[in-house]
Amino acid sequence: MHLLRSLSAIVFFGVAATLAVADDSPYNKGVAAWKVQDYAEARKQWEKSLAEGGPDEALNNLAFLLFNGLGGDAEPSKAVELWRKGAALGVSEAQWHLGYALEEGRGIARDRTRALAWYLCAIASAKKQSASDPTERDIEQDAQDAESKLRSELSQAEVAEGNRIARQLISRYSSRLDTTQP
Repeated sequence: MHLLRSLSAIVFFGVAATLAVADDSPYNKGVAAWKVQDYAEARKQWEKSLAEGGPDEALNNLAFLLFNGLGGDAEPSKAVELWRKGAALGVSEAQWHLGYALEEGRGIARDRTRALAWYLCAIASAKKQSASDPTERDIEQDAQDAESKLRSELSQAEVAEGNRIARQLISRYSSRLDTTQP
């Protein structure tokens, strides 16, 4: 996983979310804590953001900290659950990270065929949003890199199955859901 690009994506998402969220929101406080590497505070703020119904990106951001043990103990299983929620909401970075967890078998049973499918879904999701969000172009590229590397390691049958699953995931999860409306 490209740690530095993931880190910058969180910062970029923070900037984008700032436009839609009050500056003193827990989400933005989490971004500010992230920027100064106060990961424990970032965890706390993003947990609060999620409890208050903050931006969906908080699912991905908190999961990233949990998965990597930043700001506290590593909790890969909890991270995967958050990425699943984010992935179902169309958060492309959560989809990419879920694919990574599946590929590595960390926090979830290893399933490289499903990992391929989630990478393809992340690519489709990011592509839909990349015209208006440069961060999505980075996520799309990272997911493409991961997909290409994994594809080269799979059998033709595994690739075919991954593509089949990806079509289902893309039809369900490649568009962002608006969770801010009642």
